[in-house]
This record gives sequence, structure tokens and C-alpha cells, in this order.
Amino acid sequence: MKIQLFFFILLFWVTILPAKMKYPEYGSLDLRRECRMGNGRCKNQCHENEIRIAYCIRPGTHCCLQQ
Repeated sequence: MKIQLFFFILLFWVTILPAKMKYPEYGSLDLRRECRMGNGRCKNQCHENEIRIAYCIRPGTHCCLQQ
């Protein structure tokens, strides 16, 4: 079990940490804030008079804009 933990930590150290240093902006986009800045609202479903443009945080919530 300890050897598996060691390999997991090693794999994390070799793959994830260099990617975070190379691309710090990747994954840091707050889609809820971007939706609100575009006068949208995060909802589970958009009404008929709204346009769905993107997902908010989870794939189940949509950014809905008024037409």
C-alpha cells in the first residue's frame, strides 16, 4: 500500500505540478462570474425567451441570457 501511495505522489509530482507552472491560467476561469458580467444568470433550465450560451460551473447549469 505504501508503494502505491509513493507512485501516486510521484505521478502527481511529475505530471500535474509542471502543468500548473507552465499554464497557470488554465482552469482558473470562473464561469459564473463571466456569466454575470455578460448580464446572464446560471440556471438549471433556460426559459423560452432566454438564450443558453454556455455552462456555468457544472454541466447541468446553463448561462441564460435574455433575448
